[in-house]
Amino acid sequence: MNAPVIIFAYNRSEKLKACIDSLTSCDGHEESEVFVFSDGAKGSEDAGRVSGVREYLERLEDKHGFKSITVEKRTENFGLARNVISGVTEIIEKYGRVIVLEDDLVVTRDFLSFMNEALDFYEPEQKIWSVTGYGIPVENAAGYGHDVYYSYRASSYGWGTWLSRWRSVDWDMKSYDKVMKDKDLRRKFERGGRDMTRILKDQHMGLVDSWAIRWCLSQSLQDRYTVYPVKSFVSNTGHDGSGTNDIKTDQDNKSLHKYGETVKLEHLSPDKKICRAFYNYYSSPGKRLLRNLNPAGIRRQIARIHSKIRTP
Repeated sequence: MNAPVIIFAYNRSEKLKACIDSLTSCDGHEESEVFVFSDGAKGSEDAGRVSGVREYLERLEDKHGFKSITVEKRTENFGLARNVISGVTEIIEKYGRVIVLEDDLVVTRDFLSFMNEALDFYEPEQKIWSVTGYGIPVENAAGYGHDVYYSYRASSYGWGTWLSRWRSVDWDMKSYDKVMKDKDLRRKFERGGRDMTRILKDQHMGLVDSWAIRWCLSQSLQDRYTVYPVKSFVSNTGHDGSGTNDIKTDQDNKSLHKYGETVKLEHLSPDKKICRAFYNYYSSPGKRLLRNLNPAGIRRQIARIHSKIRTP
């Protein structure tokens, strides 16, 4: 049986439509139950766009092509983190596994097939934390020799997991002080990228509201891996300033999976060269600039400075 697909939406009806259109082109979509969590507006300036999303979803409920579609309209603004945590919890507690998308993701025709096969294949391997259909441009992949690889960092771009892993997450970050005081734990956490500790600190200070960094922290503390495809089944169309992260970039994965290409799932170990390339991708100066040189990033930097000044 196919895992249920969860989609998180806010105020971008055109991107949501593109996401759902790509899903209805997937092999096996007619056997997939879809759940859409539509977040409430932050204020009057977003109310019109949120209404546009809901009008589209109301039309979709009559004709969609999935096994079923269920829309939950939040009556208040949850924010992405709360929306994801509560939405995934609700569905995964019932079905035991999930596939998760956000509204700015477009998937290839093989996406659902790959994700459902990967969820079946890797569930018994307790070292696996999650699987994703998104593949970053890994420099050393040409001579790697496999179709998937293990990483120390989870992806939030088209991913799936199981109830046992989800239930083990420390959403309250009770381990935060322990990690900050232990260089070995921090070094282990940063195997997925030099930016991870900074994002974790920002979460602790309330400068960001990230479910993903908490998800990654528990993954690191439990010493588990995420399975990535070498060629991506997912494109992110949200790096255009339309999302809540305020980052503008036209970057996208240039190595997309082509329909019909064979993908061999294997039980592996982290490959040193691939892990180094993965780390470099998330640790590059360009990534740091994209994170900091935008309105949200500048606000975070100012807040950090004020925090240091206030600290006796």
